[in-house]
Amino acid sequence: MNVLIVGCGWVGTYVASRLLSKGYKLWVTCRTPEKAAKLKEMGLRSYVIDFDRDAAINDLPKTTFDTIIISVPITRKDAIETVSSRFKRLTLFLKELSFRQVLYFGSIGIYPKVDGLITEGTFAAEELDEKLWLGESRLRTVCPDINVFRLGGLFGQERIFAKYFAGKVCEIGFQTANFVHVEDVCRIISITMEREVRGATYNVVCPEHPLKKDVIAVSAAKYGYGLPSSFTDSDQTAKIVSSNLLVAELGYSFVYRSPLQF
Repeated sequence: MNVLIVGCGWVGTYVASRLLSKGYKLWVTCRTPEKAAKLKEMGLRSYVIDFDRDAAINDLPKTTFDTIIISVPITRKDAIETVSSRFKRLTLFLKELSFRQVLYFGSIGIYPKVDGLITEGTFAAEELDEKLWLGESRLRTVCPDINVFRLGGLFGQERIFAKYFAGKVCEIGFQTANFVHVEDVCRIISITMEREVRGATYNVVCPEHPLKKDVIAVSAAKYGYGLPSSFTDSDQTAKIVSSNLLVAELGYSFVYRSPLQF
């Protein structure tokens, strides 16, 4: 099975290592020669492309990819014009490729910060985050049956929630957690590929949503980090992003049902 990972960062590298162990043939792109060299050491066919600047890779093989996984980020700091240009170049890149299935890593940040249960269909397009919706929309112009995974906050391996708050004032401790472990992301990708799913949009988030302060306390004790110096309760947003659609349609059972298990 031929797989191309476009934008092989932390999650992409984890997924690539798992797929490689299953005997898949993998090609990956990244933004710097240094990262490309590290990926080559893993046994991956790696190429350098920065979609803020480039739109093509001249020596990418003319093969049909069974699956393309797109992990090109959109950050809070990005201007809308930057996102527009980045994804225009990305779509031009994709138009030159032959593929059967496409997966895109979006974000649950696309939803407004509100109290209540949120499904994939809770909000109209005009209510979604402008930049994140632009990214999804641009990709759908060239991949109408793209699968969009709106990922929760990603953890696992060296990403431990408690370490970001040790000795600091935590202002988000009373918010609900909408997190997911990278192992579950990897398993969901594998199922989606094996079943040749097309045209799905899923929230990829743990089914359970404890308070962030409780996640911090558990992970601090587990991994030996200090606790925050204090918590403020000024922000108690109870935003709960539901993964029920994914569970129902894929029959998936999360390895980590709660961030308290990370």
